[in-house]
Amino acid sequence: MMEAIYQVVGNGHSQKMYWEEFEEMFSAQFDGIENGSHLRDCLKGQPKIKGMCGPMYNGEHMGYPCVRYESWAVYDALSK
Repeated sequence: MMEAIYQVVGNGHSQKMYWEEFEEMFSAQFDGIENGSHLRDCLKGQPKIKGMCGPMYNGEHMGYPCVRYESWAVYDALSK
């Protein structure tokens, strides 16, 4: 898996973090691995989170790709 910064938005979260913190906070909610061939390389192999939309590409932060997850409420609000 490529080194990345993780951002989770919604359900009381909005911060960016490294893998270690992301895994500690969300590993109990991991629900499979994203492996769509149509995705950017930085998204392939990233975990899916129950009840969240993502992983999505959110540009770069500090030289690393930012992998973003959103609650469905946030996704719906930003997609209108």
